[in-house]
Amino acid sequence: MLTGIGFMLSNIIRFAKNIVVSLIAIFVCFGVLDFLWLGVIADGWYQSEMAPLLRSQFITWPWVVFYLMYGCVVFVLAVVANRDKSLLYAGIDGALLGLASYGAYNLTAYSIIEGFTLFIMLIDWAWGTCLTSASAMAGWLGYQLVKEKSSE
Repeated sequence: MLTGIGFMLSNIIRFAKNIVVSLIAIFVCFGVLDFLWLGVIADGWYQSEMAPLLRSQFITWPWVVFYLMYGCVVFVLAVVANRDKSLLYAGIDGALLGLASYGAYNLTAYSIIEGFTLFIMLIDWAWGTCLTSASAMAGWLGYQLVKEKSSE
């Protein structure tokens, strides 16, 4: 009988396809939507509101670290936790995670960075909540897709 770490590792191996497909769905959804938001939809808002705070050349590695870390957290807290429930539960847990995570960032930035405007704080916080919810639902759908195929 497996206990502790052995049980956890056996489940990771058993559900490897579910995990991989779900994580890919989360990363693709998050990346595409965030690119559309930051690069197209809200680019003007961020540029005009935060111009004195922005670097001329963005540093890429912090984004990569955040996306990987956050995607894995979304998977564990919103997808795995709701794998036997409906899509709505993954969306709600994703929204709550986004609300807390983006809230912590935006409230902190607003309180300590002069020039970080109330408008950017609110719009970015709302966006992070919606983005995390959508990414959690994409991950849940990916997980279920593999789950249904493997049970046939």
